Amino acid sequence: MNCLVVEWGEEMILIDCGIQFPDASYSGVDLLTPDLAYVKRRIRHLKGVIITHGHDDHIGGIPFLLREKNLDVYCTPFPEGLLRNKLAEYSDLKEITYHRIEPRVSFEVGSFRFDPIPVAHSIIEALGFAMETPIGTIVHTGDFKHDPKELVNGKALSFAPFAEWGDKGVLCLFSDSTNAERMGHTPSELDIATSFERLLGEQTARIFIALFASNIKRIEKIMHIAHRQGKKVALGGRSMHSYTKLAFDQSSLGIPPETLILLEDLDRYPDNQVIILLTGSQAEPQSALVRISQDNHKEVEIKNGDTIILSSRFIPGNERAITQMIDHLYRQGADVLYESFHQVHVSGHGCQDELMMMLEAVKPKCFVPIHGEYRHLAKHAKLARRVGVSEEQIKIIEDGQILEVSKDGLALGEKLELEKGVVVDGLFMAGGRELFTQRAALAKAGIVFLAVFKNARSHKLLADPIIATHGLLYQREINPAEAVLEAEKKAKEAYFKYAKEPDVVERLRIEMRRFFKKRVSYKPIVIPMILEV
Repeated sequence: MNCLVVEWGEEMILIDCGIQFPDASYSGVDLLTPDLAYVKRRIRHLKGVIITHGHDDHIGGIPFLLREKNLDVYCTPFPEGLLRNKLAEYSDLKEITYHRIEPRVSFEVGSFRFDPIPVAHSIIEALGFAMETPIGTIVHTGDFKHDPKELVNGKALSFAPFAEWGDKGVLCLFSDSTNAERMGHTPSELDIATSFERLLGEQTARIFIALFASNIKRIEKIMHIAHRQGKKVALGGRSMHSYTKLAFDQSSLGIPPETLILLEDLDRYPDNQVIILLTGSQAEPQSALVRISQDNHKEVEIKNGDTIILSSRFIPGNERAITQMIDHLYRQGADVLYESFHQVHVSGHGCQDELMMMLEAVKPKCFVPIHGEYRHLAKHAKLARRVGVSEEQIKIIEDGQILEVSKDGLALGEKLELEKGVVVDGLFMAGGRELFTQRAALAKAGIVFLAVFKNARSHKLLADPIIATHGLLYQREINPAEAVLEAEKKAKEAYFKYAKEPDVVERLRIEMRRFFKKRVSYKPIVIPMILEV
């Protein structure tokens, strides 16, 4: 959840403020947001939020910050449009003021001066920033790759602007580490255009292409390939419609004439002339492709011979859901192509060669790898040492770590204890890591309720204990009903044994967990209650 706080004296800015989609350990949770408690405590010092690009992991957390304060947001037109659409889904927010920025046109926020530098990424209008501060220049790359074949306004996006700042002298570089484990150079977006040219040229049935709706350039290339081959394109999925409409309205997406058709009109055209672009490459539960795979889409059903292309990588944590979706599609007679076996996707992040190119262009005195897991940061730090950044001037920092930057270099400050924010059905919920450990335990081992009824004036039982179990997986040879009866007998014995002890409730809990562990292999959550009558 990219959210970098930069402070100078009594001034604070944020570079991005994103969200994260949870893995299976966050059961029942829709979104995770950054822990913004530190920012909220100093909210009156916040001068603005600087946006590198419009992906949700860079802008999705802004609505939750808008509950605290009116915000000044500095961004290009596309992320502004995405934010406007996103904020329409929320209520009770403060006001937001958009400051339109342009590549290579400097602007100031408080004591900071920014030079927006365009970079190649998997979304349009991606930027890095050279940030002039009172103690020196800091460069933040944003998410980037090096793609000399890709043209923006007729020009290739090079690292020359970064090299210009490197020649002037850069105090510190914060650089994207997402692909730091991958050797070589990320392929060009034009390389997969060649693959799509071939796949669409060999088309004999309908082709469904699932990709991120934010990848406007890829969508545009596929539409133009389809137009050259005399084919039609339909769009499926809410975000596919909203992103492409926004890009088209802003003149960032060129749609060839008479190419776009409606989903409900698919049957008016031969199957070998129809391409459907849709969401669901990560098997998101309500996405268009998932609903189609489950035969639960209002307008589209899989036909025998249809081809499904997943034009994205399998994001870690989504593999099981994706493979289940692929199985459903095969059961319905479709063929599925994906990155592992076909060149139908390229990353929007630079590999090791590009990371080295950035380091050599910027020539920073100090280096901080960002974006990615710890192993990615560590790999990137090794690359920095290879190009001559000294060991003591490289800092690998994790969430909550305060980094003190001076003219002389970097030093680690205080480490804040952070909890990820939890969002369910659009509502912000309280819940730390411990809570989700408990929820995981409930899912894994089940729950046991124990009720003991005793005389209020003595320890005498008024009835036998009552046990109710939920979600327990018993060993095959165990009869559940008999096990519960045996447990109630065990609970009665344990109560008489510990009735006069001050911790009798805890003793009952321990005895019941031990009892059920022998029969279900896990120690369930046990909730004992002693009711006085």
